[in-house]
Amino acid sequence: MKHGSEYAKRVKRLFNRLLRKYGRPAEAELTDPIEQLVLGILSQCTSAAKARTVYRKLCDNMVDLNELRVTPPIELMQLFGSGFSFARMKAQRIVDALNAIRKRQDTLDLSFLKQRGRREARSYLESLDGVDKTAAASVILYSLGGHAIPIDDLKLYVLRKEEIIDEHADAAEVQAFLERHISAKNARTFTELLDRFVSTKAARIPVNKLPELLSPPPEPAKEVALAETSDKSSAEKSARKKPPVFAKKKTGAASQATSTRKVKKDKKSAAKRATTAKAKRVQSSPKKKKVKKQSSKHASRKAK
Repeated sequence: MKHGSEYAKRVKRLFNRLLRKYGRPAEAELTDPIEQLVLGILSQCTSAAKARTVYRKLCDNMVDLNELRVTPPIELMQLFGSGFSFARMKAQRIVDALNAIRKRQDTLDLSFLKQRGRREARSYLESLDGVDKTAAASVILYSLGGHAIPIDDLKLYVLRKEEIIDEHADAAEVQAFLERHISAKNARTFTELLDRFVSTKAARIPVNKLPELLSPPPEPAKEVALAETSDKSSAEKSARKKPPVFAKKKTGAASQATSTRKVKKDKKSAAKRATTAKAKRVQSSPKKKKVKKQSSKHASRKAK
């Protein structure tokens, strides 16, 4: 991230400000990994409280996680309730993730991750269908007690808007940046305080338009490059539409034959002109003699 040291200072100032305002949250127990995975998907771009409410509703309407796995996404999203952000996408991702786990492990259980290294566990989670870096980080932080800071599109938008991070950075880049500058022992505290901070801003943000809002403006250098590319494309299109009309340049034997024909043609033209000139001279000669004779006769008549 450009100007990383400056943004690191802003992140730490934000953390201290939130600590003074809200205090340090109480430590909670670690959650079950597979339940946290579902919660991690549900909580993206919405508050943690609303995500937990929806998860409890799912638990009340499903016998177990296996029934949740086989429920069509379109039916699942109806249980979320109206106004739940990205409901269709989240329902599909939950079903995809549970099916991926069932296919790999032959059971819906992720407790084995507790015996794995945190890096290995994160790599496994991110390789599952329907699981992105945010949901994987949620499991690492809340279920495995590892060093992770989940960043979804809503958090990314707020951090950009508040100029806490670079406006061109994406969610994965910001997540990695925060994990470098917030220690492992403060990761959970920072994440929970950041959730509260973002929830105070979310009411004024059109969440369903976040993909458009997060499209970063092109950097200056890229703007110039795009302009040059556009001009070049326009020129090429114009050239294709109006091709210049030029005689084809002949080369090799064709060019030599053309030159020979041209020389012969020039010689014929010169010979023709010479013949015409000679004929004219022949025709004009008797007339001159006749004129001379007539003039001499005229002169003798005068003398007489």
